[in-house]
Amino acid sequence: MTQASSPTVDARRPGGVSFIGVLAYVGGIVDIIGGSMLLVLVTGAAIVQNPVPGGLLTAITIIIAGIIVVAVAGGLLRGSNLSRLIFTAVRVVSIATQIIALTSGGIALFAGVVSVLISAIVLSWLWTPRANAYFALERAPR
Repeated sequence: MTQASSPTVDARRPGGVSFIGVLAYVGGIVDIIGGSMLLVLVTGAAIVQNPVPGGLLTAITIIIAGIIVVAVAGGLLRGSNLSRLIFTAVRVVSIATQIIALTSGGIALFAGVVSVLISAIVLSWLWTPRANAYFALERAPR
């Protein structure tokens, strides 16, 4: 096949994927900072003999989750299909839990509907034909 007749694949990252990756980075960094602040609060409370129950485990869990989110965000921006699958799985679980939370009504109803809509929009951006082509590209290891 000549170069003129070969099909071309757009190797540029789709804007939706960039947007999701950047938001994931920000969210992960916020988790790391928030978990670190909670860790300082919990350890300080323990020093004055007023420990926060479960606070240490919660702080460490939030920090670890933030690190994972940052790693997945980096993978999304580099075109890692594994990162896209992990992100998709987390969003699907989030949708399921929010649908369950919708049964409690009140403000949880509004927040649940908004969360489900945002997750659905984010997932639709990650699985557009252009995003599929971007994640299907084989990239040389750096």
